[in-house]
Amino acid sequence: MTYKTDRKNLYKRSGIYYFRKGWRDENGIRKQYLKSLDTNELPRARKHRDEILGRFDEIMLGVELDWSWEGNTGRTTIKEKRLDAAVEQYIKHKRNNRLTESSIKRIKNSLNNLIKYLGSGFNYNAITLDNIDGFKNSMPHKTPAGLNVDIRNVRAFCNWLWQTERINRQLPIKQVKEPKRKPQYLTESDIVKLLNLESLSGRMKRIIQFYISTGLRCSSVFYGHIKSKPNGNYLVIPADAPYNKAKKRIEILINQGLHSVWLEMIEWKKDWEAKGYKFENLVGKISKEFKRAIRECGIKDKNDKHHHLHNTRHTFAVMDLFSKGNIHALKKRMGHSNMGVTEMYSDYEESEIAEDFEFLAERFKIGQKPLELIGSDTVLAIQEEERLT
Repeated sequence: MTYKTDRKNLYKRSGIYYFRKGWRDENGIRKQYLKSLDTNELPRARKHRDEILGRFDEIMLGVELDWSWEGNTGRTTIKEKRLDAAVEQYIKHKRNNRLTESSIKRIKNSLNNLIKYLGSGFNYNAITLDNIDGFKNSMPHKTPAGLNVDIRNVRAFCNWLWQTERINRQLPIKQVKEPKRKPQYLTESDIVKLLNLESLSGRMKRIIQFYISTGLRCSSVFYGHIKSKPNGNYLVIPADAPYNKAKKRIEILINQGLHSVWLEMIEWKKDWEAKGYKFENLVGKISKEFKRAIRECGIKDKNDKHHHLHNTRHTFAVMDLFSKGNIHALKKRMGHSNMGVTEMYSDYEESEIAEDFEFLAERFKIGQKPLELIGSDTVLAIQEEERLT
């Protein structure tokens, strides 16, 4: 016995079940979707009907689908084949997930490079690893690090095509090898030069000191809040805060001086946005002023390259690791996803860091002092006994 609900949206014609469902669009115009379910068996027809109903929102938006029972893959895929159209949908998806415009801009640049190589009308359902290899070789002017930015974005896009069933296979896209690079950090003398630069405003000097003392990302600090605990005030960056790349809650213990600088930065942001300016331009202004000061001071790293604002984060990490020696605590403070990222700061030798930061030199002397498990007199007695025997 079958109930009417078992046959809802179903009707039989010439022995074959069909799906039929109507709706009205935003203009009130009546529309209907009619689809052969390619079966004369009611249980299978219900299964196919439920699959259609599960994606009916897409159908009402005009998305065309190749259903699982129509092909050889056993998966439902979207008929939209043009690469440029898929990229447009992907960017909309990223915006809906509240990704920052700066990140979206980088993604668009990478995918536009892919479109330029393959063509806007390329059938993305036919994309292969050979296409990806050709894409990698099409940009010989890029450094391995720069090329890997594009590859990561293209890989994420292809994974989205797979997850949304636009393609029926997942592409194992790999990055190119790039030489291992040590993090760039400002030395103690570099910091002194910056803070003594007459053309640098007092506010910028305080902000630079704040970044070096906290190691926080340049934009995320503006979206934190202060939480008081018995042992002091903590600057908290929530996991879902804008520009929090780590997507983890980060807490940094700050003193009264750093607290005052943070409040000053928050007020600057409020005034900036009250004038109708974009927040991204505020961070850009701070970054440009930092680079200008670096060039005016003639400061370069060990590879003869100028520093950028993000290197204040590296400076904090190097000083924190070599002064406290707790890499696990540093990983948590930095919000790193895995220990491998944090370990890059341990690539420097203690003697090298001690030369660059005189105020840490005394700590290194203590840390390198040999442990005396027995008294020195006993050691001398043992040595004399060994000499005689």
